[in-house]
Amino acid sequence: MTFQQLTYVVEVARCASINKAAERLYTHQSNVSNVLRQLEDELGIQIFRRSRKGVALTDAGQEFLMHAQELVEKKAFLESLYAVRGQRQPLRFQVSSMRSFFAYAPLLELDGQGKLPSAPLSLRLRKCTLKEVLSDVANGADLGIIFTMKAQRTRLPQMARMKNVECIPLGESRLHAVVREGHPILKDRNLDRIEEYPYVIIENQENLGLLYDEESRSVRGLFENVPRQIISTNDSMTCQSIVAETNAFFISTIPWRHGEHYRFASIPLPGEANVLTVYGVIRRGGQPSQMVDFYLNALRNLLSRIE
Repeated sequence: MTFQQLTYVVEVARCASINKAAERLYTHQSNVSNVLRQLEDELGIQIFRRSRKGVALTDAGQEFLMHAQELVEKKAFLESLYAVRGQRQPLRFQVSSMRSFFAYAPLLELDGQGKLPSAPLSLRLRKCTLKEVLSDVANGADLGIIFTMKAQRTRLPQMARMKNVECIPLGESRLHAVVREGHPILKDRNLDRIEEYPYVIIENQENLGLLYDEESRSVRGLFENVPRQIISTNDSMTCQSIVAETNAFFISTIPWRHGEHYRFASIPLPGEANVLTVYGVIRRGGQPSQMVDFYLNALRNLLSRIE
């Protein structure tokens, strides 16, 4: 017994005609008739009752058809299942980052250099807190991107060990106050009285008690007094729109680099306490993929060009 014989039985029963079944099977009527007779002889039963009007199932044929249909359908399912699995699946790559800029900027650089893989690619970029980045990488994310202030660096090795991840230094940047072009503070670029202006916080978790969305003594030390007005949002576009239209400001981990969207100016925060280190985070003991290496090198190059 073969699957060809079973398929012929199912099709002839569906068409109630050997001629019509032969057309659908792209073969000759005589071939279908011969296959059916061979099967009936092999099993010792009559599956179809033949007449000038066509064919009809016998009682034995109806029972046989039930099993034949089940086997043919299972065969079609298995062929479909493994045909899909055999297709080229997209490369899945997840980057979790404390700042969206660090997640997407290397991607643009890689694309511009033609270094993105030619294979299908499914890329997920996720913005989250430092602790969430470490957890994401520990739970399967391909790469994490974090930064720490000087006061936090001593805590990082212990946090990384607890999550069984490794933090690779990529470069440094400096905190900047970002304001619109034409802002009064740009006359002398002196930040001593910046607390007089509205301060917009981009927070991952709403908490008006923080002056930044990560604990940072250096940013708190920026203000002699708490700013008179604090606007909290977890949406970066809202933050940028407010700063573009008012005398508000926000704190950025890098100089403003999106001139095509807003006309902003950046003022570096003075002192070593406001220098941050950017790290790539990978699972400890794992072998970084080519995509991870490309991403890390692109970040190193990007940070080396930031003033």
